[in-house]
Amino acid sequence: MTALRRAFAGASLLLLLAISPVSAEYETPLLPPDPAVMGRGGTAVADADGYTALFSNPAGFVGTPGEVTVLSARSWVHASPARALEVARLVVGSSSVSGDGSSYERLERELRRNGLGAGGSAGIAYVGRGLGLGLVTTVDGFLYGKSFELAAGELTSELALIGGWAFPFEIGPVRLQVGAAGRPLVRVHSLIDAEETPAAAAALAQQVLGVQTAYDGDDYAAELSETYYGYGLAIDGGAQLFWNRWSLGFAVRDIADTSLNYSKTDLREVLDELRGRALPAEAEEDDEGYLEAGARKIPMRGTVGIGYHSSLDGWSEVLDARVRLEYDDLFERVYPELPAASRIGAGLELRAWNRLSLRTGMYQGYLTAGFGLDLPGVELNAAAFSRELGSEFRDKRSSTVALELAIRF
Repeated sequence: MTALRRAFAGASLLLLLAISPVSAEYETPLLPPDPAVMGRGGTAVADADGYTALFSNPAGFVGTPGEVTVLSARSWVHASPARALEVARLVVGSSSVSGDGSSYERLERELRRNGLGAGGSAGIAYVGRGLGLGLVTTVDGFLYGKSFELAAGELTSELALIGGWAFPFEIGPVRLQVGAAGRPLVRVHSLIDAEETPAAAAALAQQVLGVQTAYDGDDYAAELSETYYGYGLAIDGGAQLFWNRWSLGFAVRDIADTSLNYSKTDLREVLDELRGRALPAEAEEDDEGYLEAGARKIPMRGTVGIGYHSSLDGWSEVLDARVRLEYDDLFERVYPELPAASRIGAGLELRAWNRLSLRTGMYQGYLTAGFGLDLPGVELNAAAFSRELGSEFRDKRSSTVALELAIRF
């Protein structure tokens, strides 16, 4: 128990440091959407285990006897379900849209109402017996605005190595799990603004979505001149408590904020250097593109949740159910403008024959839905969900459709 008290004391000190005033620009955390989690309202912190624990709560590293993810491949489209297939076809290059047709008008209307974009993630991992190890690469792009020529947004890619430990404690009828993880990461983040980078949105839409815009250049990446690149070290921590059918979880990602060691250039220079398997050289003080270390940060994110697992007496071998409730962004750093009602997530998951899962919930005030199929060695998950872009409860919705195919043992 002495070691446990010391761990909590250290965590408390870090949290006190994290909530002190700082002068820095904050970036949006990049989390690959987990369809299994998002289908049930984004809830996972109370009982996360396996691959999910790498992104939700490192205390869950205890929760499995040993799970190997040979490959988790996720892809998603930021569009309403009605437009998702059309946007996906554009992203993979199987079609294009000219600027004078009904398809173009539909997509530009979608840009105004929902925003448009796409992303993907691939990862490998081992999680279990108190150990969590993973390597994950993610890229995500999103645009929104009145037109493709006047849009704003961002394009972000990240490579992260995740490693951590978790320990169980038996306290009478209660089981407590405490875990922590480190995340060295390499990040490239392009900001798109109609005033600062006027041609970037049109160039990106034309290159990635195949939408014929007014952009007439031949190098879209050079237009993304507000591109930051560099690295950081993130620390995550969490705890889970299990009693009978109840579970309680608390997790903090990017403890004390993750300070980024960044330089600034355009995306073309970054891509050219990456062909040689390296980022551009770090800018020195007084060089163009130099940023002081820590001038940009990823904000700390705290989440608390509770879960209940019912085996449905009499049907336990056929059907079980899990109900979860969470409150996200406890420190109000990731979404400081959102009201409390938009921080609440709730989820219901029904699992039949330990193979088929049906999921639904509420995330940031919007309904979610999803399903999963768990076969020996292969998992398939899908979800549709929405997030809040505005500053009020159910103010401005942006929908996403996500898929995952995983080879896992």
